[in-house]
Parts: sequence; structure tokens; C-alpha cells
Amino acid sequence: MLRPGRFRHRLLETSFLKQHASEIHHALHPFLAMWKQRELKDFEIASVYILIFSFFRRPADFLGGPHSDFKFDPQEQGIRGRKVIEILRAHLPPHLNDRKVLNRLDTENYFVEEFCSLSWRSIPLSVPRSLRAWERGLYPLELLTSVPTPEHVLEMQCQGQRCVSMLTELEEIENFVEEGRDVLGFIVHDLIHADHFFADPARAQAQVLFCQKLRHVYTLPQIQNLLHTDPVFRSEFYYIMSDMNSVPLHLLKTLKAIILGHFKRHREADFKAPLGAVEEREFLDLFQVSLKPWALDKASWEAALRLNTPSSRLPEDALLLDVALNKFP
Repeated sequence: MLRPGRFRHRLLETSFLKQHASEIHHALHPFLAMWKQRELKDFEIASVYILIFSFFRRPADFLGGPHSDFKFDPQEQGIRGRKVIEILRAHLPPHLNDRKVLNRLDTENYFVEEFCSLSWRSIPLSVPRSLRAWERGLYPLELLTSVPTPEHVLEMQCQGQRCVSMLTELEEIENFVEEGRDVLGFIVHDLIHADHFFADPARAQAQVLFCQKLRHVYTLPQIQNLLHTDPVFRSEFYYIMSDMNSVPLHLLKTLKAIILGHFKRHREADFKAPLGAVEEREFLDLFQVSLKPWALDKASWEAALRLNTPSSRLPEDALLLDVALNKFP
């Protein structure tokens, strides 16, 4: 039995996309039309999108065995598996439209139920978990047909939301690669991150709070200057803004390391070597300004200043900051 997939960023090779992008785009077209007419919900079109790419990628064995991680109501409303497969077969190249593997989805069951009840090659269980939670209204996700800016993602996270990008233009399908991800890898990545973000409600709430504080840090003139002048800092800061899921303590440690990294690069010295007195003061000044949105008490403030240093007091500092960073107004 095929186990649930392990995610690789690049799922579709360039040669594959050059050969099949037009066929994939053609197969997507009727479903996109239905979605635009509100005949398919967002989580349904996302499921169909993954189906089509997965099928073209491995038309003989993209599906694995069944699993029972999700419970469904037989009365749920939505497009049925048989309808999806009927439409898909009608828009496949002749040499693919009779593939037997599609029969496993050709049932009168709710399509999303069928999708989530099976293992998919290279698709982790986080993906059907997110689709199922999205369908139930548990994960507040917004479907986009574009790639959002880091600022857009941060703003959504400040509001307790995440986005899922589904790129549909032929040129995008054929050529898009960002951070090593093709269009299939991109939507899979977004659904994995949605599950990581929302699966634990308490952790999700804590990360929302961190994002709200980070939004203030982003607006600082000193930070804006670094975003415009240091490409490495910009890449790392955008990552923590929009693409990193973790507990607030780890996020704060990462933020401090990103700021320190700028001063290390600026000094053009060994990263293991300490900063000079002037750079150390400049670094601490910027980190302390960046800490202010959290309004930490004195003990927690001092613990934050000790983060990532030999003077850090573990586990006391970690416990202190874990409580302080998870306080809600």
C-alpha cells in the first residue's frame, strides 16, 4: 500500500510542463468555468486542481490506499466523484481518458470525501486535512489565483486567515517556479502551511498575535531601510512574515537572528566571531526597538536580550518568554 506522500517542493519537471501544460490547462478549463459560475466551491476546485496535476504527473499510479482519518456525513452536498471524472475524461487526451485508476474516484460519493479518503503520491495528509477543515469552515482560507506579496500574507495572518494560491493561466502552468516550487508544489505548500498554522487552535492564536506585533516591526524606519538595502535580510524577513510556522518563542529567536545576520554581513567578518563594540550597540538598539511592540515586563525583556547568546538561562528564560509572548490583550 502506498503511504501518504512526503512533500517535495518541485513536483513537476520543466520537461514535463513543456509537454503537458497545454493539456492540463485544457482539462482545467471546464472546472474553472464552473467555479467562476459558483457551481464549485473554493475547496472543491482546489481538490480538482490537485487531481488533474497529480493524474497527468503519474497517470497509472497517482493514488494510494484508503485511510480513515476523516469522517464524512453521507448527506453532504457538493459535486459527486462521478461528475468530476465524467467531465475530466471528456477533456483528456485520447490516450489518457480510459485510465482505470480514475475509476476509483468515479462514484456517487461526494468528490471531496473521495479525495480525502485516499492517499496520494507526493501529497502529505496535511493537504486533505486542510481541505476537509476548509470545507467545514474550521480553517479560514482564501483562494487566490495569484501569488500574494509577503505584506498581503502577513496582513491576512494578522486577521487569523491564510491564503491558498491556485495559478491557472497557461503561461503560469508552463513556466512558474518560485522558491523551487512549481504550480502544483505551490498549492500543496499552501495547504500544508494552513494545516500547520490552524491545526492547534491555541498555537494558531499565539501565531496570530506574533504576526500582529511583527506588523509593527515591519513598519519601523530602520527595518524598512534594511528591506531596501540588504537583499539577504529582505529574503529572511519576508520568510518570517509569510512562510514560517512555529511557536512565538522560536519566531522571536529567528527574528533576532535575522537582525544579527545583517550586522554580521555588514561587518564582512566570520559569522562565528563577535561583533565589534559599535556594531554590537547598533544591533542591540535595533533589536530593542523591534521588541517594543510586545510590551514585555522587565524580566521577560532581559530574557529576550539573552536569547541566542551564551548568557541565556535555560530553561528559565524559555519558560518566562513562552508565557509573555502568549499573553493576549
